[in-house]
Amino acid sequence: MSILKKLLDATTEDLAGIYKELAETVGIDNAHEIYLHFKGMQMMFPRRFYSHKYIAQQIVKEREEGVSVRCLVQKYGLCESRVRQILREDNQ
Repeated sequence: MSILKKLLDATTEDLAGIYKELAETVGIDNAHEIYLHFKGMQMMFPRRFYSHKYIAQQIVKEREEGVSVRCLVQKYGLCESRVRQILREDNQ
């Protein structure tokens, strides 16, 4: 249990703005750790969680396993031409 929760017996309702939302998602202790590490900073989270390199590797791997391009397009949210480009670049 974090020092914050021990001392103040805080609930998510007691937290300011974004920290309330964060605590509701990951818990007060984890939200407090994030606060300690990043306080005062502005953060923007990219729409994609995984790197382009990782996604390309997964697409190549799954295509080699027989997954159709159409399924890869739907799974990774890319257009068909981009999936085919990734596959072509891997063959070079």
